[in-house]
Amino acid sequence: MSRGKSTNNLKRRSGNNQPRKNFLIVVEGEETEYNYFNSLKRELRLPTIKIEIVSANGGDPLVIVNEAIKLNNNIKFEKVDQVFCVFDDDNKPEKYKQALNRAKEYNCTPITSIPCFEFWFFLHYYYTPSPFGSYNELRPQLEAEMRKAGILKQGEKYDKTDKLLYSKLQPNQEMAINNAMKLENKHPNEDGCTNPSTKVHHLVQELKNQKDFK
Repeated sequence: MSRGKSTNNLKRRSGNNQPRKNFLIVVEGEETEYNYFNSLKRELRLPTIKIEIVSANGGDPLVIVNEAIKLNNNIKFEKVDQVFCVFDDDNKPEKYKQALNRAKEYNCTPITSIPCFEFWFFLHYYYTPSPFGSYNELRPQLEAEMRKAGILKQGEKYDKTDKLLYSKLQPNQEMAINNAMKLENKHPNEDGCTNPSTKVHHLVQELKNQKDFK
């Protein structure tokens, strides 16, 4: 199995050897998003679903969507019920829009964030409809909120590679979901291009809902 891929061969308690659903989640790299969804998967310990998390090894939104399509069409790859592509605009608006259109064309669900995935983390502590120009503009505000919460020490910087980040954020997960829903209600994001915005809560809720599915 290639690097950047995580497989969970969980079986239904009923004794059926096949999981009820098979999800494919394709993310940008092998750090922030990859670690986050792997940690969520481990926490939920879903007995009726198989989750495959794959790194596309690239920051281009179109690369992520194309990798998802390739894997979904690969006859050697297990049949997938739902495909999720996790990406942000990466300051490449044209490729971002192409990725959105291509995902729709191939029935992949885009899990987008603008300006970056870290906006989802920011919503764990603070609600805002104010736009951000870039990750570099958002990061200091995220760090300030994480210091207030005691997650970062004074002078400590946000670390994208922190494998414990999910567990540190998890106590405020419901707040993040509520803030994301509030933002979506007040500032509709049908085209996926609203700044700021995130659809990460949709995937988090989808996975959490599977835990209650018998």
